[in-house]
Amino acid sequence: MTPRRLVFGGAVVTLVGAAIAATAPVIGTTATDRIHAQQTVGGLAVIAGWALLAWGIHRLGRESGGENRR
Repeated sequence: MTPRRLVFGGAVVTLVGAAIAATAPVIGTTATDRIHAQQTVGGLAVIAGWALLAWGIHRLGRESGGENRR
């Protein structure tokens, strides 16, 4: 996978995870276990997105200027 696709995929996964966590019901309106499960899944997706972003940015940096730096 190219670094640009990793960055794009990381951004998409981060946005989806944030949307999942943000749409969790308010505490007191539904079962607490459902709320915590939805927030946990959303949070894990955000962390996975950040990991993809970091890996893509790392690969972009190594790809673009490795020969000219000392």
